[in-house]
Amino acid sequence: MQAGQSTGNGVQAQAGLIRVENATLVTGPEGSKSATLMMRIVNQGTESDRLLAATIDGVRASITGETVDLPPGTSIPFAYESDLWVNSYGFDAEPSAFVDVTLVFEKSGDAELQVLSVPPLSFYEGIAPNPPAA
Repeated sequence: MQAGQSTGNGVQAQAGLIRVENATLVTGPEGSKSATLMMRIVNQGTESDRLLAATIDGVRASITGETVDLPPGTSIPFAYESDLWVNSYGFDAEPSAFVDVTLVFEKSGDAELQVLSVPPLSFYEGIAPNPPAA
């Protein structure tokens, strides 16, 4: 696993032939203690992989469909222009905090990132956990 140093929203990481791009944690509606991980996962390999699990701030996150298939050569968005979500329903970090996120892949191993949390304003308006509550 290789990750770039956290410099703001849109963090990148590499786990084997899986690349995580533009990871940003968008907080849910005020008072909801929820957040969703907006990102893109790219399978740069020639074999399928699968997103098996995720943790956000040390707490297991909810993944749409429980796991997500990552066919070779694909680029798959989460939370923005997508039907796929990685959500936290016990989230308690302030906006502008860096939060530990781990993504677990079946073949490529773990990607560990420190992701900036942002409020659902401006570009992030309308991005929220789906479903809204666990």
